Amino acid sequence: MIDAKDNVSLDACCVDENMRRDIAPSKPIVLFLCDGIHGASLMAAAVMKHKAGSFFDIHCAHTAHTMRTEQASKALIQFQISTSGLTPFPLSELTLAYVDYLVAVNPAAVQSGLPLPDYGKFVPWDVTEHSEAGLAAVLRAVNQNINYFLSLYLFR
Repeated sequence: MIDAKDNVSLDACCVDENMRRDIAPSKPIVLFLCDGIHGASLMAAAVMKHKAGSFFDIHCAHTAHTMRTEQASKALIQFQISTSGLTPFPLSELTLAYVDYLVAVNPAAVQSGLPLPDYGKFVPWDVTEHSEAGLAAVLRAVNQNINYFLSLYLFR
């Protein structure tokens, strides 16, 4: 407690230590976007959540009217990676106005002509380049790109 006889500057600021702990910096928002054919944005979001979910607020969207989530979920289950808590939205229904990182997991995602949310950084990938090899190849490409993304943006 400060008494009138204490010599304290009028510019002094006292912040309660409990108040300081309550203020947590917000996590960067990452939006994975795909065309919906392979469910690649769902796979990318699930892998990112599994590896670094405590560091990022992760979302996924697609440009098609529907997304093939069943095959993507089955591919992830083989590696004990869950999609729980992740809901892929059509880009036209996305409510995010701004994302820190917009990750286009394949070129078709941004060639749709649909309006994108505002973003801090745009990160282009092409994880479906070898999609004829199956979802295992897509998932492998997703994992490699996630590792690279984390090495650049998390561990700098």
